[in-house]
Amino acid sequence: MAAWRQKQWKYKNTTPKILKKEECITGLSASRLMQTAGNYIRASSKYMVFNIDGHGGGCLGVLPLSTTGHISSNLPLIYAHGNFVSDFGFSPHDDSLLATTSFDNHIKLWRLPDVPVLTAPSAPESEFPELPRRGDALSWNPLVSSLMYVVAGNLLRLYDVRTTTKMFEFDDQEEVIQGACWSLDGSHIVTSSKDLLVRLFDPRANSSAALQSCPGHEVVNDSRIIYVNDNRIITTGFCTDRSRRAMIYDTRNLSGALDNVDFDSSHGILVPLFDQDTNMLYAYGRGDNNVRFMESTSKPPYLVQAACDLLKAQVKGACLVPKTAVDVMKGEVNRLLVLSKDSVVPVPYIIPRRSYAEFHSDVFPDTYSGEPGCDVDAWLTGAAPQIVKVSLDPAKSGKKSEPVEAKAIKVEAQPVAHKTAVSNSNGTSGDAPTPAKPVEFKPKAVAKVAKPVVATSNVSPVSQVEKEDHSTQTTPVKHREPSTQDASARQSQLFKSTETQTIKPLVWPHLCRRHPVSVKTSKFRHLKGTPLHKSHRIENIRNLSNRVPGESNGFAANPERCAITLKGPAGLVSVLELENVGKLEDTPLPALSHGVPVCDFKWDPFNNSRLATGTESGAVFLWEIPEGGLEGVVEEPVKKILAHNDKIYSLEFHPLASDVLASSAQDFQVKIWDLQTETSLTLEGHSSPILAMAWSSNGIYLATYSKDSIIRIYEPRASTSPIREGKGPSGGRSGRIVWVLNDSFVAVSGFDRNSERCLQLFDPEDLSVGVASVELNNAPSLLIPYYDADSHTIFLTAKGDTIVQAYEVTPDAPYFQVLSSFHASNQHQALAFLPKKCCDVANIEFAKAYRLTQTMIEPISFTVPRVRSEFFQDDLFPDTSVTWEASSTSSEWFSGIDKQAKVLSLFPEGMTKLSEAPPEKVKERKYEKFDAATYKTAAQKRDELVNAVTANLDKHEDPLPQDLQEGVDSDEWSDED
Repeated sequence: MAAWRQKQWKYKNTTPKILKKEECITGLSASRLMQTAGNYIRASSKYMVFNIDGHGGGCLGVLPLSTTGHISSNLPLIYAHGNFVSDFGFSPHDDSLLATTSFDNHIKLWRLPDVPVLTAPSAPESEFPELPRRGDALSWNPLVSSLMYVVAGNLLRLYDVRTTTKMFEFDDQEEVIQGACWSLDGSHIVTSSKDLLVRLFDPRANSSAALQSCPGHEVVNDSRIIYVNDNRIITTGFCTDRSRRAMIYDTRNLSGALDNVDFDSSHGILVPLFDQDTNMLYAYGRGDNNVRFMESTSKPPYLVQAACDLLKAQVKGACLVPKTAVDVMKGEVNRLLVLSKDSVVPVPYIIPRRSYAEFHSDVFPDTYSGEPGCDVDAWLTGAAPQIVKVSLDPAKSGKKSEPVEAKAIKVEAQPVAHKTAVSNSNGTSGDAPTPAKPVEFKPKAVAKVAKPVVATSNVSPVSQVEKEDHSTQTTPVKHREPSTQDASARQSQLFKSTETQTIKPLVWPHLCRRHPVSVKTSKFRHLKGTPLHKSHRIENIRNLSNRVPGESNGFAANPERCAITLKGPAGLVSVLELENVGKLEDTPLPALSHGVPVCDFKWDPFNNSRLATGTESGAVFLWEIPEGGLEGVVEEPVKKILAHNDKIYSLEFHPLASDVLASSAQDFQVKIWDLQTETSLTLEGHSSPILAMAWSSNGIYLATYSKDSIIRIYEPRASTSPIREGKGPSGGRSGRIVWVLNDSFVAVSGFDRNSERCLQLFDPEDLSVGVASVELNNAPSLLIPYYDADSHTIFLTAKGDTIVQAYEVTPDAPYFQVLSSFHASNQHQALAFLPKKCCDVANIEFAKAYRLTQTMIEPISFTVPRVRSEFFQDDLFPDTSVTWEASSTSSEWFSGIDKQAKVLSLFPEGMTKLSEAPPEKVKERKYEKFDAATYKTAAQKRDELVNAVTANLDKHEDPLPQDLQEGVDSDEWSDED
């Protein structure tokens, strides 16, 4: 063995060439890709295709392989699926045929046009029958034409691509298949699964059971598998100490691993890429900034690590370019395409030679030409595919070698007739909904290998419509076309029909263009949040509870008092008087004791002394706070209602009617209570926990958002079933819902499928279509929305945040206009906004809130800077609804009587409205207007000053005084007397 290892591998000194930025493809967006079994990027001899952000991950970017430079907004896109594209791949026999699968359970084939005039296809060439679950991975047979497998959970299906029919299905595995791969001769398939087993299948056998199996990696973490030469396979995964490991097996005797190779510890799975011409194995980890380069040998140690090469960016995905596309006359043995969050970086691997003037046949053996070895029908009968190779020598111009029969794996299996899909009476497959058009395969043209051509422009021209479509990759806001109805007209027509709608998948409009720059700027664009002086704070809060359920805001305030939860098993809610500012004493805070944990609490909007609390026991407590505040611990509420049989999620008072309270609980029920009579009506239709609910401003409708990501709208007095239903944010972790723009829209704050925080807008008349969506950031805590109806501003913040974001909601595109944010000096637990009557409109304060931190409560003033602040800004302060006084009683509301809220003018006495103010006087300019003709630089002014001083100096030609003095005769100095 030692003598065998003395032979040097000819590719050992191969090194990657780091290209310049202008030689890469930049300006992409691929930072939020979902975890899948795919590589996120694939390449043929003509094209590269890769995942990109936006459109729910259902789009793919496509470019010619020779493209370099910056891609701005003209990236050709394939609108492939309605959900994230989990895997895709080019046919090895047709450079223009692309197969895709997605989380939407579909498989599609796409025909790409010829380069260089590249326009993305608008429709697939064919579609396959829908999968029973989401597609995870796919792979073409390397030698047999029109044969492909698709992995979906624990299923592995074989398809005849010509007719899109299912040929066979392997369903022997109970756990999810994590990795799969064809053998190099295309006769067998190996898989690695979550049940920690490696299996070998023969698709031409009559059994779905594995021919052989053996234990794989020690833990259930992700794994990958790949075939290498000499009937060996390599799997990558993790071991018990969390280090990454590669295991080598021999498929001729799959009883156990031949050897293990351990690498470093990291959370990203090592993805292997193999070149069978050179036995070069590359491995990259998702999130790593390096690529490992190894030699795969047929004898121990089986894997010899050659180098670990650092890259400039973290790796999202990578693929090998086909051998016929590399630049052999520069010593390029292989080329990797590395996808990062914003670029595609080609990484050519160069073998050092003294001269590249001649073709080096010793390092560039003949490679696979791309011609299929046989068709599916011949393969099913047991025929061995013929391998046709081609020379990489440019002088031979793609000269083919004699066909060689592929080496088959020696396994004991009897070749039998292959099972085919059962056909219906009309001759179509039972799985296919309609007969598919046969796919036309275009054989690969074996051309002379030449130097890749650098494109003179980033991408080829596309149509104007495509440019507009592609511009969506640079904006997080998605919107539909503006409606011709204004908000008031739409509200008057809201819910003409009370028929329940069928829940449809959420559809975002196809065209999602960035709104023009000419959009009217919001008046609140430069809002300013200012904490008031510390003399207005309540400090030294102790024992604050942080274990508030996610359905509760954990903090409530009205103009007189605020409520917070305290630690302890008794369910303590402390009520503090806002007028008692300063530092609290080091004594226990006065509190309301419930005996069980409190889940939510809300102040009565019409009674600043009444607090409603909901507990884990399902009871609703009503408390009356005496004048001057609490003294000690209070254990007896004014009223206790056994509202639900399970713990309460949230409470919401009616916005206009007194003594009307809505409660939701873990029993999937929403009840509307008359607190006077303690009677209720129950709303049905929920099948999962209710995360949030909100009354419309007119008090007629109630909207809910539940953990199944469904928005439901009720008209409680008309029907106990929802009158509208539709899909909301798909994350389902947590959420809040609020009515906006005079009940014309509902806004939902939640999480998308990538677990990113988002704010989405929906039309309550048609919840199947999303109006607009803003993708915010990636954080675990939910952004809680607070809506100001007069300014149409939504404030967003979360527990543990230091920033309060703000958006103005508009009835037309772009629907969400970004406003200035408020940045606090430390983290806060929650915010509570006060009614409009508490705002100091004379100082242009349009919103006021209290901010709860771990140890204090401080008021925040939200103002708008104005030039003429001495006037009342009537354009910012319209007449406001009196939300602090009830318009009707509970009996009136339950009997069907609706009354409008009172309207109050915020115009203070002694001020003048800005609209009636005299015109502003023109101020005199302090400095003269700039004139280019008379403008002088500092050097010019200095020269003029020197010249003027010099000109004023008198020239004195008279002798100096000392020259006129009489001197001493030289004889007088003589020493002779």
